[in-house]
Amino acid sequence: MTKPANTPCFCNALRQASRAVSRFYDEEMREIGLRTTQFSLLSILSRSGEVRQGDLGELVLLDDTTLTRNLRPLAKNKWVVVRSGKDRRERWVTITDSGSAKLREARPAWLRAQERMQALLPDVAWQTLMKVLPEVARLTIDA
Repeated sequence: MTKPANTPCFCNALRQASRAVSRFYDEEMREIGLRTTQFSLLSILSRSGEVRQGDLGELVLLDDTTLTRNLRPLAKNKWVVVRSGKDRRERWVTITDSGSAKLREARPAWLRAQERMQALLPDVAWQTLMKVLPEVARLTIDA
């Protein structure tokens, strides 16, 4: 496989790493018929219950267009329900029972990917990344 291009740009390096890691996790999830992005949304909805779509977008740091595109296959498969609120522009999203079942089915594949990824990295790198990456997100949001 081709090595990613070296870049002096932090943003580009982070995006390259993110895409590579997403592919890595997607390999494990493929047999379940779920992508990592979908697993993440189902996980958050499982913890949060029904949530306004705009609030969900803020939780996962996705713009409304991208979130709508990511929710579409979940709704089509009846893993989530998206309903209108009092205001027609307002949308509410909730995980369904079949979505919760899909999440439980996918969890072992996600755990395998997580364990494989952790095994690839030295422990200190894993611990550092798990601490630093959320902080990078927080700092850039607050900037």
